[in-house]
Amino acid sequence: MQAVNDRLHHFEQLYQQDEDPWKVHTRWYEQRKQALLLAALPHRRYARAFETGCGTGALTAALAERCDELMASDACESAVRIAQAHLARHAPARHVRVVRQTLPMQWPAGHFDLIVVSEWAYYISLADLQALAQACRGSLAPQGCLVACHWRPDFADRRHATHDIHARLGGHPGWTRLVHHEEDDFLLDVWSPAGVSVARGAESVPAT
Repeated sequence: MQAVNDRLHHFEQLYQQDEDPWKVHTRWYEQRKQALLLAALPHRRYARAFETGCGTGALTAALAERCDELMASDACESAVRIAQAHLARHAPARHVRVVRQTLPMQWPAGHFDLIVVSEWAYYISLADLQALAQACRGSLAPQGCLVACHWRPDFADRRHATHDIHARLGGHPGWTRLVHHEEDDFLLDVWSPAGVSVARGAESVPAT
């Protein structure tokens, strides 16, 4: 628990010094990565989606346009405040909710047609990573998609290699990997319990 508190304190300091510490709203690298993630989603719309570790809400605002109901969360209080303000300016909608949660311990109830795990799973312990993978499997709807996207190069407070993270998140018997995009900088994967083909009629996930 002390490690979790120390990590949260570190991120609180980052957000207090700069409301966009990774320049996700302005940097071309981040904008391009977001566009690739959105393009990798096989369905046009999702009935109920969950974005974990939403940060400043840049991706949240884009996902809001593709979801009937969207829940986004972050463990950092400052990030939640910044994301809420960003959404109020750029994607004001009643179907989007941003909350503070420490995952995977405070995983929400119910099933989701889309779960996004992006740029945060390398910070947690192995036990929490295993619990995160189990939570995703337990709450992903039969026709839904799990998306993972993470930075590949090493850095000081990384606890897991990106390939190991994705292997744990998507390594579920019977699941199909729909998308695998690998660059020197990041890895993007999409999995589903069902075979999904955009060309053969995948449009929107049915309401659950």
